Amino acid sequence: MAGTQASHNSSSSCKQQLPGMGSQQPGLQQQSDDAMLAYMQRLEEHRKRCELSGRYAEAAAAAKRMQDLKAAQAERLQGQLAAQQHSEICQLQQRYQQETQLFDQQWRERVAAYEAGVAGQLATLRAAHEAQLADFLLQAEVWRPGQPQHSADYLNSRKVEEVLVKQGQYRKAHELKVAADAMYHEELASTQAAWDSEVALRKTRLQAKQQGELDVLLQRAARGRDELELRRRDEAGKRGNRFRCMVQELDGMQRLEALHLQHFLEGSALPGKYMPLRDSTFKRKRELLGL
Repeated sequence: MAGTQASHNSSSSCKQQLPGMGSQQPGLQQQSDDAMLAYMQRLEEHRKRCELSGRYAEAAAAAKRMQDLKAAQAERLQGQLAAQQHSEICQLQQRYQQETQLFDQQWRERVAAYEAGVAGQLATLRAAHEAQLADFLLQAEVWRPGQPQHSADYLNSRKVEEVLVKQGQYRKAHELKVAADAMYHEELASTQAAWDSEVALRKTRLQAKQQGELDVLLQRAARGRDELELRRRDEAGKRGNRFRCMVQELDGMQRLEALHLQHFLEGSALPGKYMPLRDSTFKRKRELLGL
């Protein structure tokens, strides 16, 4: 039997029972085989006695009956072997499918755990970034200047204003004060605008730094994800190779068993008991394959 070819049949083919599969219990089959062998031996002895006594018609009938029994035996043995080999291939294939389902489930859980870990790291980093940015903006507001950086013109105007007040020139002092107050507000607006511009620049740099940290984490996560996928493919490939080797080994044993049975059927001039290779030479190998 070609085990390799049979291993590629669909799983539905394994559900279809071949003729002779499970038709008798092993004990009953052994009794039936022993009874048939004893009958064939008696029939062979009867044929020989008929030849010696000249009863050739009876001898021919016995020989014909023996041929029919041998043909039936050959058909039964071949059917049993085919059924056994089909069952073995299905066992091997079904076990591989079950192991594959378990393998896939384990890897899905493994990937899910990895993605959960990545999501947790991202959430932690984003929360840290938000807190860092909030603290930065708070400090920027606290340190926002409430007084301008006075120019020489402004300071000189205030001094002149004081002199005019001392001299009693209140109208001129008032006019200068209005002008100095306007200068004050302009310089304050300018100072605060410069501060806001500096804060905006620092905020942009901080956000760029945070984005860089986020990108590093995402890249590291992507590399880890790729490594996981490569590992999964490697393990899946090894499993596939191991299964193919098992199928090839089983195929080789089944071919030899079929050849062994064929030689037995072609070479058995007298009725005899067939001893399958599966029960002798290949017994240990089948145990190693889990069959």
